[in-house]
Amino acid sequence: MSVNTRSMPDASNSFNARMHTICPLPIRSVKQRFKPNAELFQMMEIFRQMVNDCMRIGLEHNCSTIRKLSPLAYYQLENHSIMSYYKLTAISQACGRLSQMKKDIKKGRKPKSPYVQKPYLVSCYGFKINGMLLSIPIRNRDYANILLNDHTTKTISDKSLKIKSFTITPTSLSLSMQKEIEMINPEKTIGIDRNERNITFGNDEKVVYVDTTKLSKMKEKYSSIKSTFKRNDHRIRKKIYGKFGKRQSNRERQALHIASKCIVEYAKKQKAMIIFEDIKGIRKLYKKGNGQGKKFRRKMNSWSFYELERQVKYKADWEGVPVKFIDPKRTSTLCPICGGRLQEDRQRSRDLWCSSCKRWRNRDVIASMNIAYKGWVRFIHPCDTCEAMKGNPKEPVILRVDVSKCLEVCL
Repeated sequence: MSVNTRSMPDASNSFNARMHTICPLPIRSVKQRFKPNAELFQMMEIFRQMVNDCMRIGLEHNCSTIRKLSPLAYYQLENHSIMSYYKLTAISQACGRLSQMKKDIKKGRKPKSPYVQKPYLVSCYGFKINGMLLSIPIRNRDYANILLNDHTTKTISDKSLKIKSFTITPTSLSLSMQKEIEMINPEKTIGIDRNERNITFGNDEKVVYVDTTKLSKMKEKYSSIKSTFKRNDHRIRKKIYGKFGKRQSNRERQALHIASKCIVEYAKKQKAMIIFEDIKGIRKLYKKGNGQGKKFRRKMNSWSFYELERQVKYKADWEGVPVKFIDPKRTSTLCPICGGRLQEDRQRSRDLWCSSCKRWRNRDVIASMNIAYKGWVRFIHPCDTCEAMKGNPKEPVILRVDVSKCLEVCL
């Protein structure tokens, strides 16, 4: 990856100036366990009914924007004995669900009419935070106080944070936060190659190979356990499937949190831009009728490639690290050292041979290096040869770690 480093500062400064003009303020939330009392639970049920009423009105008049739905729905919510703060938020919540339904229809899907089953309460008006207490308006000049735990209090104690809204469910309380950030001046790029059994990220200086084979084995294990349940009662079967499915998703999400935190912290430390492959629509490769086995399609369709992208994106936004996407074309077919065409061998499925360099290289390491270079050429140092994989005179340091030890190695 040979580039002229003398031209970096000017390019990065111009990039930083563009990001300041278009980058919205990042939003993050902190969550704690909470059990509402009878009065709050009644408000949650009223709020659920208001959201469903607003969605029914929106479906009848074919509108999904606040500007159109507000005059139609606001006066029909007068029968609900709740403050006006929550009526406005209920209209906003209904618009979000109606808009999502329209997006699904445009994509060719057949979504059901949106309907909220579980009670909840959301508002961005009228609430106050007094130390360790969250005061929620119930009636005029009457508030319900909720005790915040130590973790939540410590998180929101930062003066640069602005608490934007709260969300209450039958089991939890969430506070949405926002802060102003200063985007870093990217001096290099980090390419991320996502695979079903590993996550590889780095550039020409250092590549970290994170083994996620345990996640794949865990999915197979839970799938095998659920397949052994043969009781002919759909209610009990649904309950058992939900129990194991939630346990599996929690363990998987926690492992991806460790990996995503490692990637963002490493990028911030290196003052680097994070580059992903734009692999939208990859699920179409594993549809029924494509000539693939059922087990293989199930394995690939359960691959959580977007969850890693989502976690890295919001964490990077919070830390001021830019994230960009590039075309995945030819990232695993060209040598990042000499730019030559790589050859495959059936006996070494994960390794590729470069006839110019006379050596084997791991395809995931190659992909991460090529992704980093393409991001560098496109976003930081634009030139006419933005699609060419050009010479990199040195070999990167390759670290192979398990996902549980990812933070220890990268930090």
